[in-house]
Amino acid sequence: MTTYKYRLRSHIGGLAADLDAEFRPPQEAPESHVQIHQRIRLELPRTGIYWKDLAWLAFGASLHAMELAERYPNGLSITIHFLRFPLADYRAEVAALAIEGWIRQELGLPEAGVYAEYSAADGTYSFHWGDEASPFDDS
Repeated sequence: MTTYKYRLRSHIGGLAADLDAEFRPPQEAPESHVQIHQRIRLELPRTGIYWKDLAWLAFGASLHAMELAERYPNGLSITIHFLRFPLADYRAEVAALAIEGWIRQELGLPEAGVYAEYSAADGTYSFHWGDEASPFDDS
């Protein structure tokens, strides 16, 4: 298990998430999981998880789903042990940035073109999702 620490500092605090996760070989479908792509699965923490954090974790993992499926044709489980937002402005979207960074760190993959930025002019954060203009818009 390894920890990835996402940080974006701003003068009002910033965004932060610590993700503890690991890759595991495929097995029968685990009790608590989300299928990301083909046989790529996201296993949920035993302690449970807030639904918005889960949605953004799944989206973040999907950003590298094609590469993972190519590297692991027999499947792969990404086991989430814990997701924390330490002393930061909470935004569920940060979960996507944390897992995308964790996957890159573990496998040496290129960036997926997703990031957050802070605007000092209006005190807001904006998120950029690469080719996905609006990740949860099915229209």
